[in-house]
Amino acid sequence: MSSEASDSSTDTPAQQSESTTVEPTLTVVATGPATFTRQVSGDDEATILAEHDTVELSIERELQSADDFETVIDPMFDGNGPTVCKLRVIEDLIYDHAMDGYERAGGRDDWSIEISGTTADWKQMGLDLVPDLHRRSTDEGAAVRRLWNLAADGVTNDGAVLAALDLVDQHDIDTRREKLTDLLTDVGDGK
Repeated sequence: MSSEASDSSTDTPAQQSESTTVEPTLTVVATGPATFTRQVSGDDEATILAEHDTVELSIERELQSADDFETVIDPMFDGNGPTVCKLRVIEDLIYDHAMDGYERAGGRDDWSIEISGTTADWKQMGLDLVPDLHRRSTDEGAAVRRLWNLAADGVTNDGAVLAALDLVDQHDIDTRREKLTDLLTDVGDGK
């Protein structure tokens, strides 16, 4: 019996190290106007629809892997222009969350998207997204560039910028730090 206790105590650190490995988690939230239409009854004589006025819809989804995160990155992104195709993300979120009957109302500018997470989660997700086909630097340099692009597009919280700054410091990446720190101060200035 004591040998069993001894075996279980030696297994515990291994089990603990496996259980402490946590995947990075980011949260994407899309908010904007939507209309709701649902067929209440339909028969040969008449179709009855229930239609609601435009409502404010907020959809949240967790991103726990690079594959999940790539669903919000514009597949045509080549290093220039927006990194996130807002309309595609919004439509995908409505569809993925089984929001039967809801349709996006209004244009792209009527909707907001924010991707949030801790600095550690942003850092890990940024590194998980490389190798990158358009990479011109190290994996860490590519992660910094991608995090900067997302933050510059205004779709991230400060965690993405802080993760990029951490990677710059940790790996001595040659970049203009002010382009990152300006993103932090722009939010505070109301720009």
